[in-house]
Formats: sequence, structure tokens, C-alpha cells
Amino acid sequence: MPHTIKRPATVRELGKMAEEMNMTAAQLLEFLGPWSEPPEGYTLDPHSDVRWLGPETYHQKWIITPVWNSTTDTHSFDIWLAEHQPPNYAQLSAEDALELAAALAAASKPRR
Repeated sequence: MPHTIKRPATVRELGKMAEEMNMTAAQLLEFLGPWSEPPEGYTLDPHSDVRWLGPETYHQKWIITPVWNSTTDTHSFDIWLAEHQPPNYAQLSAEDALELAAALAAASKPRR
């Protein structure tokens, strides 16, 4: 089972983590390796320390938010359907599904 180590966000966290691991700060930085950089235009999710949110795409029926996870270096999308109200499920017609597929394909193109 893979084990991940949360990277320190501040110098204080770096010092504390290094001390807990019986390392100097320099040794810990070397051990952790290079930092992944968030994609251009992404901002840190205010409810997470590893999820970065990209620019949203708005449509009459949905909102597409690109997401990058800094721990796993993976990309995904959050999709919010406008008419979805729990406990009911949102329903897409075949035409809506094709529009959503086109919007997802457009959002998947690299921004850099």
C-alpha cells in the first residue's frame, strides 16, 4: 500500500516535520523531492490543502470545475448539474449528454 507524506505548507511546519523525522530541514526537503506546481490559473480549494480548482466553465445546465490534486498529481472535473436537487437525480437528454461531452472535451484541452 503506497504511503504519502503531506508536504509542509510553511517554514514552521517544515521545521516541525523535520524534527519529528529526526532530520534537518534541508534533509527533509531532499527526501520529499521536487514540488509539483499547480496548473496556471488554479487556486487552492478553501476546504482542502491538496485540491486546486481551475477556472469554471458555466453553461445553462451545468458548471464544470477542473480540479488538480497536488498529492497525487491527478486531474479531474467537478460537475454541478443546475437542476439537480436531492434526493432526485438530475436527468440529461441524449442531446444534453452530447453537449456535456463536448464541454468536457473542450475543458480537457491543456491550458498552458
